[in-house]
This record gives sequence, structure tokens and C-alpha cells, in this order.
Amino acid sequence: MRFALPAIRALTTRAATLQAVALVVLVGVGTACGRADAAARSAHDSTAGATSAATSAATSALLTAKPRPSAPSDTAADSVLIAKADKGRLMGRDSGAIWLVVISDFQCPYCKTWHDSSMAKLKRDYVDPGKVRLAYLHLPLQMHPQARVEAEASLCAAAQAKFWSFSDALFRDQAAIHKLADAAPYLDSLARASALDMTEYQRCKKSASIRALIDSDIQQANRIGVRSTPSFLIGEFLVEGAVPYVDFRRAVDSALTVARNKRAH
Repeated sequence: MRFALPAIRALTTRAATLQAVALVVLVGVGTACGRADAAARSAHDSTAGATSAATSAATSALLTAKPRPSAPSDTAADSVLIAKADKGRLMGRDSGAIWLVVISDFQCPYCKTWHDSSMAKLKRDYVDPGKVRLAYLHLPLQMHPQARVEAEASLCAAAQAKFWSFSDALFRDQAAIHKLADAAPYLDSLARASALDMTEYQRCKKSASIRALIDSDIQQANRIGVRSTPSFLIGEFLVEGAVPYVDFRRAVDSALTVARNKRAH
């Protein structure tokens, strides 16, 4: 089965009006972790025009993606869990003019750099005032052995409406988690510290649906040509790397201007 992030599905009504997706900021080695897959690299390393076209086509496919029917083995409880986990990683008011999708990996040091330097400012300047709606897409890279289990744990926190605070804890304790051969006990301790219902949390961690949701995130990130973390879909723009907040603001403001101009016409 495959699930689609509601934040991205919500953009479907505007998908037909997208002319292109511009790669407005591309930072070099040293500000982003890894690459998603060979296909994304191939698309990105072609000419600038081909890159823009490939990204635009991939993004349009993502925006119009629909969830596949549930497998026969799925239960009502699975569906409820997925709905809660998916909704729990959204932030902001319905009035937000654009969606900003954070594509990240909890073990990536550059994701932590961006989170620590920019997340609170982004919330203060754009999310809380109702200008932007925020969503989180997981891209646990193979080079980071703890990232997948962290992503699963964060979704189980999301199912209890604790995704964002749990994410803060994961980034805060990134260095400690990175040293562990088995991160599960540490993540359990974070769950308890976050006042999660541990029975529900443990049940969630065993759910195949949660693992399928992570797989869907990876597929969607690959489909739009994301090759590294952190990356960001900001309205109609794709930004790669731990961009300084002053530059990140320019990208958000540009996306808001594009959105306003489209509404005016």
C-alpha cells in the first residue's frame, strides 16, 4: 500500500496551474546529507533546463498522487493510526497561503543545523501568523542507520499529537542517539519523557502501516528529485541544503509572492 501526505494532497487543486518548479537554492557539499537515489542524481546532473522540467514533471505527479486502496489485511485500527500519524506532522492554520514541506532525516547533522537555527524562527514569522502551513516528509538516508527507526518513532508520537515536540527531542539528542547500536530503548525513554501513552506507542511501533508510510515518504521524495537532506518544497520552489535563515526567508517570501500573484489573476 502507499499513503500520501495530506499536506501534499491538499495542493492538488493548484497542481494544474503549476508552470514549473524552480530550484531556487542549491547549496554545495557540506550543507546537506547524502543523495536520495541514482535516478534523482541523474535528473539533477543534466542541463539546467532539463533539471527544471524533470523536477516540474515529478512534482506534478506528486501533487496529484492519490493513496492506493488499503490492502485486505488492513484493519480499521490501521486506518485510524495512519490518519492520526499523518495529520500529526502538520502545523499551521488552514489560511496559510502556501505549503512548506520539510524533507528531512533525524540523523543528518545538517538537518539538525537547519532545525536548530531556523525552525523556531520559521514558526514565529510564518506559521503562527497564518502565512504558511508546514508539513514533514521523512527521507531516512541509508548512510544513517538510526534514521529509519527514529522516523517510525516520530510518527508514533505524531499519532498522539506529539510529533513536533518529539522531533525537537530527536534533534536535541542526535549525538547521543548516533552512538547507539540499538536506539530503540533511548527512543522509548524519549517517548516516556514526552508523556506518550506507552501501550499505544509500542503497539504503533509494531505496525506495518507505519513502516509503509515511511516507504511512501521516501518514494514521494524521490519522485520530485530530492537527493539530499534537508530539502524543502516551499510553494512552487525546491530548496536544498541547510540554507541560512536570511536566505530561507527570501525563498519563502518569493513563494508567497508567486501565490499572491496567481490568486490576483
